[in-house]
Amino acid sequence: MSKIKSKPGSKLSRKQLRKDKRLEKKARRNEHCNKRKKKFVSSEIKEIAEKLTNDKNNERKKVNKENKKKNIQQDNNKISSIEAINKKEKREQKKIQKDMSKQRREQLLKENEEEDKNIKRLEKLLKLNKRKSKSIPKSFVDDGLDYLLEVCDPEYMKNITSTEQDLNDVNDTFGEDFELMTGKTKAESEEEFSQNEEGSDSLDDESDFGEEEEEPSDTGEDDHLIESNKRKLSTLDIEESVNKKRKNSTSDEESDKEDDKVWEDIYGKLRTKKGEILEDQQGKYIPPAIRAKMEGSTTEDKKRREKLERLKKQLKGLLNRLAESNMHNIANQIEQLYMNNSRNDMNETLTLLIMDSVIDKILTPDRLLMEHVLLITILHANVGTEVGAHFLQSVIKKFSDFIKISQNIEDKSLDNIVNVLAQLYNFKVFDAKLLYEILGKLSENFQEKNVECILHVLRNVGFSLRKDDPLELKNLILQLQKQAANASEGKMNNSRVKFLLDVLLAIKNNNVTKIPNYDISHSERLKKLMKGFIRKGNYVTPLNISLEDLLNADKRGKWWVVGSAWSGKSSNNTKEEKTTKIDSFSQQLLEIAKKQRMNTDTRRDVFCIIMSAEDYLDAFEKLLRLGLKNQQEREIINVLLHCCLQEKMFNQYYAFLAQKFCEYDRRFQMTIKCSVWDKLKTLNAHSGTQLSNLAKLLSHLFLQKGLPISTLKIVEFSELDKITLRLIRQILLGVLLHEDLEAVEGVFKNVALSDKLKMFRESLRLFIHHFLLRNLKEGMVSEEQKLRLESRAKMVEKILTVKETKTNW
Repeated sequence: MSKIKSKPGSKLSRKQLRKDKRLEKKARRNEHCNKRKKKFVSSEIKEIAEKLTNDKNNERKKVNKENKKKNIQQDNNKISSIEAINKKEKREQKKIQKDMSKQRREQLLKENEEEDKNIKRLEKLLKLNKRKSKSIPKSFVDDGLDYLLEVCDPEYMKNITSTEQDLNDVNDTFGEDFELMTGKTKAESEEEFSQNEEGSDSLDDESDFGEEEEEPSDTGEDDHLIESNKRKLSTLDIEESVNKKRKNSTSDEESDKEDDKVWEDIYGKLRTKKGEILEDQQGKYIPPAIRAKMEGSTTEDKKRREKLERLKKQLKGLLNRLAESNMHNIANQIEQLYMNNSRNDMNETLTLLIMDSVIDKILTPDRLLMEHVLLITILHANVGTEVGAHFLQSVIKKFSDFIKISQNIEDKSLDNIVNVLAQLYNFKVFDAKLLYEILGKLSENFQEKNVECILHVLRNVGFSLRKDDPLELKNLILQLQKQAANASEGKMNNSRVKFLLDVLLAIKNNNVTKIPNYDISHSERLKKLMKGFIRKGNYVTPLNISLEDLLNADKRGKWWVVGSAWSGKSSNNTKEEKTTKIDSFSQQLLEIAKKQRMNTDTRRDVFCIIMSAEDYLDAFEKLLRLGLKNQQEREIINVLLHCCLQEKMFNQYYAFLAQKFCEYDRRFQMTIKCSVWDKLKTLNAHSGTQLSNLAKLLSHLFLQKGLPISTLKIVEFSELDKITLRLIRQILLGVLLHEDLEAVEGVFKNVALSDKLKMFRESLRLFIHHFLLRNLKEGMVSEEQKLRLESRAKMVEKILTVKETKTNW
């Protein structure tokens, strides 16, 4: 900035000079400030420029980052949108599929409804809509349509492969089954064939069962049965000492040697070779009970007492809980105790506890008394009649003891005894005859206590007595009226006698309303409950025993218990009557019966008779003389089959005995058939030897026409397991290889013409072709047996197809 100059020729004042100086100073100051300001501004500008540059760079970086983030976010958005679209499409597809499946399901339901309508229409046309059974109609089975359901079953199809493998394994055992049924190996069969060609005598029929050679005659066959019967005890796993003493007639030389020795018969008696009985050096046999008393208290006695004490506690605990609601459960538990303990111990302990419970000096409530008697009745039916018989005998003895002495009117012991007897009759444990005898015994001494007891009986079971035996009731009424007329006024209360006569008159006229407080609803309800508690096939068997027999049971014996000794009734005349006495069995035989689980008197007696008989005819006659009825009679067949299966080698004795029963009555044939059916259902529980014995028994019965071969119709040939297959094969081998051609023809002719057995015939044909003829490989059986089996199979084929051949013509 230039200095301010004054005008020339003028003189400046001091004031102007000061002013100019101030202006110059101000100009210089401004200039200096401007220069300084310029420097400061330039540095600030630089800083600002740098800052701006940095900001721009940072902004660019930030923008780049944001752009990147935006790009990433945009990509993510695009991906999420694509995923959302995909999910939406999937949901739509699922919804479409769901709608389609729903629509298809609805369509199928509609089609099923239409199909059901068509089926119902066709059922109506075929007249199948009136069938109550849901099983496949017989016409469908005949047409082979029943197998369609099996094809639709996946589990059934899975089992086909394993079943075929099992059947292939069974084919490998054909040779073993062949030897079991013929009793010969291939070498033995060829040797026999060569002997037959040379003209030697052929073996008899019994050689098929592995028995010894004998001359082909009827007497020889019977003798063989007698000899084999003497050996049947030795094959039941009995003591070795018994086995050593049994006769073994496997060869003529051994039998000649044994003729010189002393032998023991089936009754345990020593005999000489001539059959004479040698005197027993050991003295008279002493029963175990008497021997125990003689020997005194031993260790076994202590164990027995402890066992009885434990049994008593168990029974007492059950009886304390006895009620109508748990009757069935307690009865089953007591039955189990009968299976695990001695029957005599059970009968005595149970009788003692029940009598202590119901027979007291105060009157026992009717409900409590009926429940205890109902328990006895259930055991009487399910366990055996000896339960009810033992209880009845004990009560009758107590009744006899009380009736002999004069009773106080306040003592109700005799009343309770009479009530127990009345309820036993009410539940049909014994017959009306015995109760009439008890009433007659009470009416002999016409005292007040006896009148009261008679009233108890008449009020409880008077109408039942009238129904069972009205004539005897009439005689009782006449007797009581006569006793009442002869009774003096001082002896008893006339009102009680009058009431007795009113009750008798009401019973005679069948007028229930005349008897006060007469209510049998509880008794009838218990009777209905009892039917459900008794097992199927069992029932209450009334004991037809007289009062005299029960009172004299200790002297004469108990004829109502099977196998018990009985001396017979004593006759008042001088003529002697024949007494009936069942043979007593040896202790050794009874021990064997116990080992074989013959746990009832009936089974034990049947077993002992079968094992001790001389031959099958002797056993048959003795078993019939037992006089068994209904269920007890079935035990003959059950024990017979049990003994037959327990043999180590098949014994024809049982086959002939079973055949005899089949010929005697058809009911035995049905019992054997049902028993065989039961065995067929539980074949897995039997050993190979038992199955072989069963097969030989059935073969014999089929050939001898004791049973028809249709007994095997319950076998499902389409679902054969390994064990059942081998059993059927052994049976058919035993039948087809039998010597008698006519007998073989007769077996199959019985089923040839029946329409109901068409499927059974087809099953037999397929079985013979698949499991017999296909197994006739080279070297497995002899040529003779192979030719015989093939020819018999062709013959059976013709017999079984004769029905279809006639139908086609």
